[in-house]
Amino acid sequence: MTPRRLFTVSDTFMMRGRGLVLAPGTVPVGDERFRAGDPLLLKRPDGTEVQTTISSLEIMNPNPNHEVVVLLKELTKDDVPIGTEVWSVGSEKASATPKSGGSTP
Repeated sequence: MTPRRLFTVSDTFMMRGRGLVLAPGTVPVGDERFRAGDPLLLKRPDGTEVQTTISSLEIMNPNPNHEVVVLLKELTKDDVPIGTEVWSVGSEKASATPKSGGSTP
């Protein structure tokens, strides 16, 4: 998978037992498919980056834009501020370790 910017976070909220929900979500392009365990790169507004993995995916109803909502179990709202860019990064294994600055739970 070629890395691409999936979306910019406009809202986040915690779903008990499921993790952090990132909104608005992404719209797959062509035959693109996302799965739990796929790596993501989060580029925060302050310039720091965090590699993480998708914990689960949700398709909301109604869903006129065909968005797939991403959930992250190991991060909190403080870890993913509004304005964070969410990038696909291919199939290499990712972790929830910040590359520079920031914190993880």
